[in-house]
Formats: sequence, structure tokens, C-alpha cells
Amino acid sequence: MPAAEPPIVSSESGLIKMEDRKRPAADNNDSAPPLKKQATTANGAAKPHPDADMPWKDDLERVQKDAIMRQMYEYKREKQTLESRLSQMSKKATHYNDHLRAIDSWFNQLIDEVKVLLGSQEVKDSGFKSSLQFEDAEGFESHLKSRSDDIREIINQFQSKLSDVSPDITTLQSKLAKKLAEEKVSIAELDKALAEKQQLEESLEAASLRYMVAEKKLDRARSVTATKLDKQYIMGGNRPNIEAVQTKREESSPANGGTPVGDRSGELEEANNKLSAISEKQKEQLQKLEAENASLLSQFTELKVKVSKLTDDDYAHTDLFKQLRSQYEDVVKRINHLEATNVQLREEAEKFRSERTAYKMQVDDEAQSTVAAKEAQLERAETDLARIRNARDELLADQQMRKAAQDQEKTAGIKFQELADAREARITALESEIERLRLQIDGSKATEDVTRMPLEELQTKYSSLERQYSMLNTELTSMQTAYKKFSTLASQKVTDFGALEEKVARLTAEKSKADQKYFAAMKSKEARDAEVRTLRVQNSKTSDIVSQLKEAESAARSLLSNMDKQVSETKEALNSALNKHRATQQQLNESNILVEGLRNQVSELKALSNSKDATLGSTSSALRQAETEISGLKQTLIDTNKNLESWKGKSLGNSSSEYEMLRSLVLCTVCRRNFKDTVIKTCGHTLCKDCVEERLTSRSRKCPNCNKSFGSNDHMHITL
Repeated sequence: MPAAEPPIVSSESGLIKMEDRKRPAADNNDSAPPLKKQATTANGAAKPHPDADMPWKDDLERVQKDAIMRQMYEYKREKQTLESRLSQMSKKATHYNDHLRAIDSWFNQLIDEVKVLLGSQEVKDSGFKSSLQFEDAEGFESHLKSRSDDIREIINQFQSKLSDVSPDITTLQSKLAKKLAEEKVSIAELDKALAEKQQLEESLEAASLRYMVAEKKLDRARSVTATKLDKQYIMGGNRPNIEAVQTKREESSPANGGTPVGDRSGELEEANNKLSAISEKQKEQLQKLEAENASLLSQFTELKVKVSKLTDDDYAHTDLFKQLRSQYEDVVKRINHLEATNVQLREEAEKFRSERTAYKMQVDDEAQSTVAAKEAQLERAETDLARIRNARDELLADQQMRKAAQDQEKTAGIKFQELADAREARITALESEIERLRLQIDGSKATEDVTRMPLEELQTKYSSLERQYSMLNTELTSMQTAYKKFSTLASQKVTDFGALEEKVARLTAEKSKADQKYFAAMKSKEARDAEVRTLRVQNSKTSDIVSQLKEAESAARSLLSNMDKQVSETKEALNSALNKHRATQQQLNESNILVEGLRNQVSELKALSNSKDATLGSTSSALRQAETEISGLKQTLIDTNKNLESWKGKSLGNSSSEYEMLRSLVLCTVCRRNFKDTVIKTCGHTLCKDCVEERLTSRSRKCPNCNKSFGSNDHMHITL
């Protein structure tokens, strides 16, 4: 049986978690209104079922109820099997608990007796390698966790009794403990596999019994269902054919429930095949055992003769001696090589140290020269910058002056244009005045009596006077415009001259202030230049001091490194002397203890070999028995598969129109591939699970038969 079997989880906890996680199917309050709005017709009546007028409505309800009842029976059978397994597990648990309590009491008694034999001796906590070697086996580690302190204390006391043991013995003990642990793990796994095989055989027998009972029930149910379908769907002409099929089935079934001759011959053939496979496997195992026994006997005699007379040459030819000798030679070579390398590295270190100091001095000199060059370059750049700034200020002032002169020239040009316009107006006025005076002179020459003048002359004179009058008017207008322009220009000139005088006064005041600021800035610049010169001198002095301090620090470091090397050399010499002393002392102790340790080791190994031979024989016999059982079970599985194929062929060969009709009834009406195994709760129609999931994923959540919508939780699995 396995060390720990998995516990059986009750189905009630799973149901409780499912109810907590999902919404309830119905509310506890029956008086409350329904959660969903009921589908009603126009006059308020309930919507009729789409299959209410169909002839197969009653058959569909009956088939659905039968499917639900079969599913309930299946749940009941699973409940019974789980209850039986639970009772078996509880019995096994009580047995194992009693067994563990007995083992705990025996273990406590054993520890007390060992402590009494060893005496109350305080021992230092020395780390030891656990001889059980079960760090990777979680089952054993969990079982032995509570007893680890007692086990460690006892083993520490044993180690204190046997404190001086050769390394060969410890390595052999560790290897032997590892092999023992591997053997125990394999034995535990073998026991677990045998227990699981036995449990699977029991479940196989129960399943085969259930299969036979279910097959008989299925035959009986098929005959009843066929008669009912004949009454409903098939007319009177097809009734004799179905009765003939039923009579053929009844004739083909054995009388009084006995097994037919073909089944008996099949069972005998299965048993024969199983026994032949087991016998062949046992023959192969016997041949292997005989060959192994002969080889082991020959090896045992050779080793017995060789062990009885061991010489120094035999010890010299052992792998351990060769390995130790090669390791010793390798260590000597490495030490010589390391000493030569150490001398070479010391010389190289001295050389590199001197080169480093020289390079450091060179770098410091170069850095100082570059710093001085950069400072001189910086001074030149500052003088150039001051000169460029002065030139820039002069150019900006010249630009401002030129810009002001240009603006003044523009204003003068505009004023000259206005004066030219006034001059043109004055010229036109003078021309009109000249013309008027000329006409007046012409009129004065012909001064006669108006009364004597004829009408035509009077008219010409009137026209001339009229023309003079118009010229006078134009002369007056031009004189008026010229006067206005001259007056505006004169007033503007007066205001401009006043503004210019004010501007000149303001600029003279600003110039005096700017001169004062310039002289103050020049004085501060000279003071800053003097400060910069003093700071540069101080910086050069501090750089010299820093370089001197660096040189002193490098000298101190070199002295410290030399002292460290001397200390390390003295420590190495002291450690080598101590190691030689320890090695000689250890060789003396080993030479005294080696004989006694080897004798004790030989006796212990003999006892262990005897016990291991016994356990190996028992495990090999159990392994052979398991292999024979496995070969028999494989042959049984092959025969069972053959019988299953034959029964499948028979069931397919006996198909008829009745079978096809039943098959078409249970096939899905949408895909015509899978059987109906899912019912929609809202309308009661049955489909296959693939079609329902396809409609849910494509979001076309409507029944294909009645086109009624349904949700993701409105379908249920059924068994037809």
C-alpha cells in the first residue's frame, strides 16, 4: 500500500462554492414578482409553446424526462461509489493511525534504550550527512520531520564515540547511505504502484459489472422504446417487420440468462493467452536469474580469494591510491608553478609600480603645462573680448546716429514736398493775378462811355469781367490754401524746435550720467582685473602644494604596499609551517587508527552486504512478480480490446430501420452530426453542446427551432 493516499474531497464543498460563486437559480421568496418579464400576447394571455400543436410534443417531454431521470440515476450511482470508497479510506486511515501510534511508541522506547546505553554525555553540535538521504523524497521527509532532533542527537553521540575515521570510510559510508536511500525510495514506489494496481483492478471489476448490467438494461429499454415508437410513427404495414426483428433478437439471446458458447470460448481463450504470457515472462526471468547467479558466484569466489590475501601492490593498484597519488603530484606541480609565478608577478609588480609613478609625474607635468597654456589663452581671449565689445558699442552708437540722421532727412524731405506744394499753389495764384491784370490793362485801354458802346462790346466786356472775377476767386482759394500750409508748417517748425531743444537738454543730462557710469565701470573692471591676477597667483601656489601632497601620498602608499608585502610573506611562511605540522600530526594519527578502522569497516560491510543481499532478493522477487502480473494484465487488455471491437462490429451489423429512426431522433437538428446533450431552459428544445456554444460565441442567442432568445446560463446538460 502507498505511504499516504490522496484524501477524497466531498462533493458538498464543491457545491457550496459553486452556489456562492454563481447566482441562485430561483429566489427563496415565492410571493415576490418574477425577475424576468413574462412573454405575453396582445390580450395579456401567456405566450403558447411553439411545439404545443405538434404531434411529437408528448414524446419530446417524455424523452426529456427520461433523460433527466437517467442523469439522476447516474449521479446516484456515482454517489454510492464515492461513499463506498470513503468508507474504505476511513477504515484504512484508522488502521494506519493505529500502526503509526505503535511505531511512535516503539521509536521512543528505542531512543530511550540507546540513550541509556550511551550515557548522558554532552556532545558538540557537529554537522553530519544524514544516512537516510531523503532530501528529495517529500513523503519521508514530512514523516520524519518530528523525529529529526532525536535522530541527530543519537547520531552525534555515535560520531563522538567514533570521532577519528579515515576519509575512505566516510566516502564509502556516504555512497552506501545514498544507495540505501535509493533502494528504499524504489521499494516505496513499487509498493505504491502495486497498491494502485490493486485499486485499479477493483475499479475495473466494478466497472465491468456495471457495464454488463447497463448493457442488459439497454437491450430491455431498446425493445420497449421500439414498441412505443411503432405505435406512434409507423403505420400498420411496418408492424410485422418490427415484430420479426424483436423475435429474432429474442431467439438470438441465450435462454435463462446463461452465457453463450461463443462467450465461453472467448473467456477460455483469454485465460489461455494470459497464462501463456505469464509463463513466457517467468521463463525469461528464470533465464536472467540463472545467468546473473552464475556470474555473481564466479565474482564472489574471485573476490573472496583476492580479499583473503591483500598485499601492498593490491593497495597500490587501487583506484583510490592512484587518485590520491595523482592528486598529490598535481598539488606539488601546482605549488611549484605558483611559487615561480609569484616571483615573476612580484618583479612585474615592482616594474609596473615604478612605471606608474613615472607616468604619474609625466601626466602631472603635462597637466600643469596645459593648464598654464589654457590660462594664457584665456587671458588673450578676455582681452580680445573686451576689444570686440568696445568696437561693437562704437558701431552701435554710429548706427543709431546714422539712423537718426536718416529719419531726420526723411522728415525734411516730407516738409520740402509740402513747401513745393505751397509754392505751386502760390505760382498758380500769381499766374491768375497776372492774367487778371493783363485783362484789366486791356480793358483800361478801351475806356469809353458805356452808354455809347454797342451791345456786343458790352457782352464781351461782361464776359471778360466775369472771367476776371472767376480768376480772382481761384486766386483767393489758392492763396488761402497756401496761407494755411505756410501757417501749419510754421507752427510745426516752432513745436519741432521746442522739442529738439528739450531733447538736446535731456540727451546732455543722459550723456553726463552715462559718462559717470562708464568711469565707474572702468574703475570696477580694473579692481576685478587686479583680483583675478591675485587669485591666479594663489591658484598656482595651491596647485604646487597639491602636487607636493600627492607626491608625499604616493611615497606613503609605496611604503605601505612594501610593508603589506612583507607581512603577507611572513604570514605565508607561518601558514606553510603550520600546515606541515598539521600534516605530520594527521599522518601520525591516521597511521595509529587506520588498522582498527579498517577492521571495524570490514565487519560492518560484511553485515551490511548480508542484509542487502536479503533485501535485494526480496525486492527482485517482488519485481518479478509485478512484471508477471503486468504482462498478464497487458494480455487481458489486448483480449478486452478485441472483444470490444467484435461487440462493436456486432452492434453495427444488427442496425436496422428501427436503429436509424432512433438515431435520427437523438441527432441534433442543426448540425446532424452530434447527439442531443443540451437542453435550452427557456423553450425546452434540445441541441448538441457544440451548436449551443457556437451560438453563444457568435452572439446569435436564439433557438433555431422556435427563435426564442436565451442567455449563457439558460442551458443544461442532459444524458439521452
